Formats: sequence, structure tokens, C-alpha cells
Amino acid sequence: MKKHGTGYDAVTWGEGFLRLTPRGRERFEQASGFDVTVAGGALETAVGLARLGLRTAWLSVVGDTPLGMKLVNKVREHGVDTDRVARLPGGRTGLCYAETGSAPRPTRTWYDMDDTAFRSTRSGTEDWPSDRETAVLHLDLTAPMLDAVNASRLEAALECTRAANNPVSLLLDVPGGERLDDEVEKRVVDLVDAAEILMLTLRSLETICGFEGPLATAVDLARTRFGAKHTVVVDHRLPAAGVATWSGIAVSPTGEAFEDRIDGIRVIDTDGALGAFAAGCLLGLQEDCTRSALRYGSAAAALACSVPGPLNWFTREDLELQIEGTGSRLQR
Repeated sequence: MKKHGTGYDAVTWGEGFLRLTPRGRERFEQASGFDVTVAGGALETAVGLARLGLRTAWLSVVGDTPLGMKLVNKVREHGVDTDRVARLPGGRTGLCYAETGSAPRPTRTWYDMDDTAFRSTRSGTEDWPSDRETAVLHLDLTAPMLDAVNASRLEAALECTRAANNPVSLLLDVPGGERLDDEVEKRVVDLVDAAEILMLTLRSLETICGFEGPLATAVDLARTRFGAKHTVVVDHRLPAAGVATWSGIAVSPTGEAFEDRIDGIRVIDTDGALGAFAAGCLLGLQEDCTRSALRYGSAAAALACSVPGPLNWFTREDLELQIEGTGSRLQR
């Protein structure tokens, strides 16, 4: 898949928020200080793409407040165009409380997203790009986007997707063991059908498609259910700390199947791994093929796990060294 947009290589869409994490792996009951970082799948992917050298914009709504401007300024700092971010006077910025675990204690996450600027603004506020403005429109459907409050937002995204003549990319991660609101699930399924590029977690297949079985057996489902799409499925259930494995499969529009696996990932922070994965996938697709999308995406996710915080601080050189196997001791 080659670039054909005249303005951006990719425009990403989704909500941004602030993540608060107690320092030193403390519990919130113990903590007297917090690290505050910007987060949100769409902005994380936009930052990852910009740092990899692509022309990127982030499409969202934030509060016209110091907290909202913190989101915008941090994203712009990495070279992402934020002109398409709408500002709502007095709008609220969402919060994510992340308590980093250490075995045997798991990582726990709570979201406080009520009445945020993104959710309280009527749908249709977004300045959706035209076909001439971007090569790919990337939609983020990861927590906390899959909320019943966002149903009208998803409907607006679906209308834009159906009208687009350029490729639409979708990243979907449904929290394991959770049922989606019926209205949200319908729109998610419609968006999956409309997109040309799909990046799915294994637990999304389990929830949305009723899939059962190991990752390798998802190839047949991808071929039959998703047809002539670029489809990538990853098993991303990473530990909060320690050594991890990232594995994925990909199926091209012609039905070719590929696998990739990276062992020995020493996890510092798993937040941002999926956003980085999406950035790597889009780079691989724009420069080469479905197989490259999987390899670039997996390498980007592994690199994202090596630094604290949700943002992707790796460079194009870091990514290429990882893919070549000379940048670390990770094994493929």
C-alpha cells in the first residue's frame, strides 16, 4: 500500500486524557506523589508515526484549559499537527488512574471520563479530513473509547468511513471478559466491516466474534470473516513487569498468512504498546506490505514496553535495528 495523500500520511482519531501513576510502584493508598503523562491510543499512534518520520495529525476534542492544552502541547512537541483538535472552553480532561503491579499483584486501571470535552461535545464537531488531505484515516477503538456515551461519536466515524475513498485503519481492543453496550457493539462491527486495515487484539476476536483457540488458529477466521482486508491480530496480554512475549499473525488481502513472535521483552511499562503497534503497522503498510506491517508493529510494541509512560520515544533507527535483530537481545 503506497502513500497517496497530499497533506498527511495519516490522521488519527480518538480521545486523549491524563494518566496518573503512583511513583515507585506504590499503591494509591500509599502514594504521596504521582507521575502525570498524556495518554490515549490515537494520540499515542500519532506521536509514534511522527517520530518515525511520517506527516501526521491528531483529530480530537479537548478542553480549552491548562490540562487540555497539556495534551495538545505534548503531542505537538513530537511533530504532530494539532490544528484539527477542537477546543471546548472550560471542557473537562479525562483521567486514568494506573496502579502498576508487581507479581503477584496485577496492574489495575480506573478511568474517570464523565463529561469530558470529547464526550460532551455534539458529534459532527470533528474536522474529518478529505481524501486529498490524508493517505490513511486511523480510528482508535481502545479503552476508554468503547463507552456507551461515545455511541454517537462512533456513528459519526462510521459515516466518515463509508464516505472515504482513501484507506481507513481501525485498532480494536475490547477488554477481556466484558460485554459491550449493544449499540456500541453494533457500531464497532459496522466499523470493522467498513475499514480496509484491521488491527485486532486476540481478546477482541474472543468477545466480538466468539473466537476460541490459540492465536495461530485465528488465520482461518481472518480469511473468512474479514475478506480482502489487511488484518493483523496480536496477543498482547503482557505482564506488568518482568519478561514477556509479543506474538501476532497477519493476513493479506490475497489471503497470504504471516506470523511473528518476539521473546525476551523486559517490560518497564505496557501502556502505549498497542498505540506503538498501530504506528509500526501503518508504517509497514505504507512502505511495503502486510508482512512488514506485522514485523514493524511487533518491533514498535516491544520498544514501547522498554520505557515508562504511554508515549513512544523510539526513533526510526531504533525500529530498524530491532527488526534487523541488532538493536537488542530480543529473539524472534
